[in-house]
Amino acid sequence: MADLVTCALAVLLLGGIFLLRQEWRRYRADRAPAPPPTPEEAALDRWNAGVVMLVAGLSVVGTILAFWASSQFSSASGLSQQAVQEVTQYQTVKAEQDGYVDFGARLNELYQEHTVAESALYSQAASAWAGGDHALARSLESMARVEGAQERALIPGFVCYWPSSRGTDGSVLYDQAGLRASEVESPCVQPGQDPSALRTLDAAHTNALEASAASDRSRAQELVMAGAFVIVAVFFLTLSYLGWRHRRARSLATGVVAIAVALGVTVLAGLA
Repeated sequence: MADLVTCALAVLLLGGIFLLRQEWRRYRADRAPAPPPTPEEAALDRWNAGVVMLVAGLSVVGTILAFWASSQFSSASGLSQQAVQEVTQYQTVKAEQDGYVDFGARLNELYQEHTVAESALYSQAASAWAGGDHALARSLESMARVEGAQERALIPGFVCYWPSSRGTDGSVLYDQAGLRASEVESPCVQPGQDPSALRTLDAAHTNALEASAASDRSRAQELVMAGAFVIVAVFFLTLSYLGWRHRRARSLATGVVAIAVALGVTVLAGLA
């Protein structure tokens, strides 16, 4: 569409320059004040017919510019909405994954209390067996089994993220920083959620959408400006063939300048 509008405005500009050149020659030959032509005279005047065709062409180009600007505003609005939706989706998934990791860290602390206690009780029971205190050893082992049952009851509470290793003393390693890093590639998402959301909908992706929306919005504003100059050109061209003959070169020149400015703005919008 940019090429179409640019070519159309360029042709209209050339036509305006041609009509201005003709009128300037006529004005140099006869600068005497003269009233506007009558309808009958205007109907037979090729110069007036050329100006009317120029105005008609500018009206068509103005309509195309309005449609193009509307499309750009619509595109910018759609991209902005998409950016907002994707930010919301990203933040929702991110908050859920961070919640799972943090919950796992808190649960691991409780889990580790039982694993350490179990390990310690079994060590004490082994010492009791070695010392010949069989009753104490059996009591300690019974207590260790209770701790083991409690720790096993906690295991189903880990959602998506689990401890990574267990030491000889019963300590449990829960790599919270590593799990936060891994949630980007393999998040534990709910049904209907995008598992690649944390990888593809990050800040860089959102910034790219917002930049595209800003570019489309800026282009639309430039097109509105070009349309405004087209309207200015139509106004002064209309004055040129309805006004006094010795003044119409001035109005036509202003209209041609407005067409040139509209062409320049359109070229810039097409290059953006």
